[in-house]
Amino acid sequence: MEKLYAIIIVLLLPIQAHADDANWYIKHCRELIKFDDTKNWSELASCTSVYVNERQKQKAADYRDFLRANPRYKYPGQSLNKCFGKPREMPFEKSKLSVSETGMSAEIWYKDKLPAGCFENASWDNRDNDNARR
Repeated sequence: MEKLYAIIIVLLLPIQAHADDANWYIKHCRELIKFDDTKNWSELASCTSVYVNERQKQKAADYRDFLRANPRYKYPGQSLNKCFGKPREMPFEKSKLSVSETGMSAEIWYKDKLPAGCFENASWDNRDNDNARR
């Protein structure tokens, strides 16, 4: 039973450390304005909002960079489309449509082979690809 408690504590330690890292700016602002002495909530809020706004600006810059390199994510339903923005290759060589008095007929000549294209094995993020930035 003691081993079980030890395992649980060891597993929960990184979670607590991560939670402390996420709120570092609140602790910094509390020390900066001496919140424990003044209990001034509006100063604490204005101090922390500076850090929150900077974090939001950084996230927005990261999103813009990602979308610049991966424009298919701007459009709904295209995130998994590896052929987005690339010329499509038709599966047939030629087609013929004829209409007569008795009806209509259509003929299609399909290609024997289609090349595997559209970077099927590429990663979902093109930011590391030199060709992605134009």
